Amino acid sequence: MYFLGVDGGGTQCRARIEASDGQVLGEGRSQMANVTAGIENSFRAIMASVDAAAQSAGLNQTVYADCYAGFGIAGANLKEHHSALAAMPFPFRKVSLESDAYVAWLGAHYPDDGAILIVGTGSAGFAKIGARKKTVGGWGFSVSDSGSGASMGRHLIRTALLCHEKIRPESLLTERVMARFGSDPQALVSWAETALPKDYAAFAPMVIGAAKEGDLVAEDVLATSLREVEELLVALSELGASRICLLGGLSDAYTPLLSEQVRSLIVAPRSDAMGGAITMARMAAQDQGAIGATGT
Repeated sequence: MYFLGVDGGGTQCRARIEASDGQVLGEGRSQMANVTAGIENSFRAIMASVDAAAQSAGLNQTVYADCYAGFGIAGANLKEHHSALAAMPFPFRKVSLESDAYVAWLGAHYPDDGAILIVGTGSAGFAKIGARKKTVGGWGFSVSDSGSGASMGRHLIRTALLCHEKIRPESLLTERVMARFGSDPQALVSWAETALPKDYAAFAPMVIGAAKEGDLVAEDVLATSLREVEELLVALSELGASRICLLGGLSDAYTPLLSEQVRSLIVAPRSDAMGGAITMARMAAQDQGAIGATGT
């Protein structure tokens, strides 16, 4: 018997395979698996990361029938996406599917109460306080994802265009952004017509780096994103969470910038999201009587 944990976000998909005794056998990764970019794309990304993990473990695909799998996939909190992805022909013994925020919480806090906020390409929060479970944000780039890399990048792109048109004062950062499009607004618009959240998020490191150098536009964009992150963290705190894990690719950039009051809520996670997904897979095996309460 094997246990498989998959953490699929807006930039990459990661998979880990464990033996029944908890030994990590292999890990792998592939491209983004966010279901909002297409169910079949998500399916292929998940399977590519699993195949890479199996190869790393020295296992072949025949073991998949003996795998209990836990998937935490960005966008799976939306019912229609959850149903469509769950219906795909996964070759595993049992698949448990939840959002990436939920498995991140499992990895960070289970079995205790607490909350998590993921700030990467997208953003999403999850809290469990007693019997209450609550999702905060995580509704997708078009309407949500406050403080995320994609949101930060979109803010920068819009500001750069305003500066290019002399509506706002230019900075070295806005000039660098427009130079990527040949200083041509039409080229920027053509790019934006097909750009994905990860494409916008690719500009976030430029903002963070330029803010450290004192670029006024970068400081303003970063300050806006920081306010959004603090707003989400305060919302999680007001739900009753006294321990919050700030996770994702932008967490290290935000943590030292948080107000002292909010930063006092931040704790280190016990495990990562792949570990949380494996916990979910083990729960499913226990429910089916495949393993006992001790996990063996």
